[in-house]
Amino acid sequence: MRRLNQPAPRWALRGLVAVWTICIALAIPEARAAGSNATGNLVGSVPRTEDGAGIKLGQRSTFHTGFALMVGADNNVFWNRKGDVGGLRPAALVMPVAWLGIGNREVRDGVLQSEAEAQQDRKIDYNIRLTAGYRAFMARAEEIRRLPRFSVDLNAHLVIAPGRRFSFNITEFFSRFADPRNYDAGVGYNYNRIDHRLALGFIYRPGGGRFSIGANYLNEVLYFEAPDVYSGDRYIHGAAAEVKWRIAPRSALLVNYSFAHTYYFSCNANTDPDCNEDNNAHRVYLGFRGQIARRWTLDAMAGYGAGLYYDDENGPNFRGFIGGVRAAFYPTLRTQFFAQIDRQFSDSLFGNYFHDIAGRLGGFHTFRWRMYAELGFSVIGRRYAGLPIPGRETRIQSYENAPGFVRSDTLIAVSARLEQPIGRLFVVGARYDMIVDRTDFIAHYQGGLTDYGGFAKHVAMVLGAVRF
Repeated sequence: MRRLNQPAPRWALRGLVAVWTICIALAIPEARAAGSNATGNLVGSVPRTEDGAGIKLGQRSTFHTGFALMVGADNNVFWNRKGDVGGLRPAALVMPVAWLGIGNREVRDGVLQSEAEAQQDRKIDYNIRLTAGYRAFMARAEEIRRLPRFSVDLNAHLVIAPGRRFSFNITEFFSRFADPRNYDAGVGYNYNRIDHRLALGFIYRPGGGRFSIGANYLNEVLYFEAPDVYSGDRYIHGAAAEVKWRIAPRSALLVNYSFAHTYYFSCNANTDPDCNEDNNAHRVYLGFRGQIARRWTLDAMAGYGAGLYYDDENGPNFRGFIGGVRAAFYPTLRTQFFAQIDRQFSDSLFGNYFHDIAGRLGGFHTFRWRMYAELGFSVIGRRYAGLPIPGRETRIQSYENAPGFVRSDTLIAVSARLEQPIGRLFVVGARYDMIVDRTDFIAHYQGGLTDYGGFAKHVAMVLGAVRF
């Protein structure tokens, strides 16, 4: 992989490593929720601290706000391999972060904790949070100092008439994430992107509420701000339905089906060989979710998935098992441990699709002196299928170690953080994130550019914060 200090041809600016890095952020929705997996805040979100006691507004709502200053170092700013031309580019970083939120229910693992039972004084359950960060790299090199900086997350959850016969819900995840290229492509070239995900639906509970039927309209948009990576811009619309039968106060059997149609904005295979393929995706699950003992919860889902690429005469479709098992143990009210294994698939920004077989371990604990500790670990076996045919469907000249146009990667991630409150308002802490992509995949572009897959990235930070 060569270092580019000036604008390069458009085809040469589509580095593969960062595309797979973006796939990591987009393919693991739980990465938005603390404690859900081991990807931490390295990709796809803006880090912040745990909330304080908050300011009470009315009988049930609480307002939270805060500001944190994070200082640390990144050993691999451009997601390179050590042996690439230019090598690893480390840099110190400074990141001020501010946030505010208001709600009458907590959000855990990206889900609003709205009780299934109706109560007279509950008309709306909600939680809205806005987080913004400004990441500045401190280095002598201008191409590092001027990397993209500003990122923002908006998470909104709203349930109208919770627990009633008819409930209506809205969930919105919106982010503008600043991300550098996977090599020094010169000032102005980046992977800055806008990611919007909306779910709008209702739940119908006939009888006493033990049985429920839910339906949602799904809408997603992914848009890259740099004009030379337009091939990744996509629009997704679909629907989801769920039938749930509560067999105990905190346990249920359920059937879930979802459909998604992915449309790429600028796809024209006749004029652009790097065009991504429009597709339809179907997923159906049957399983159990809930409490199985006093201190244990279990999510066990098994199903079938199909990703259909009708316009691709040469590439494969995905058809096969999807599902997973997640067990969580709560030895005290201040402690949680979890273990998870699953198999999933997703539309890919390069090739047709990828599927993961993943294992995750993690937990968090709040000590008696109020210190909060969290640790997570993930291993993901990932296979990308339907890579573009060199010289025919792409400007790539050839691959190495991609038999049958399939690439195989092993992703390893570690996330750790400590936070110690000082009084009611102040917090000091530290956090560490690592992600490693192990693969022997190599792509040779027309014009002589060679792109080696794989990287290792470590980010460590200390922080001081004031929050309510």
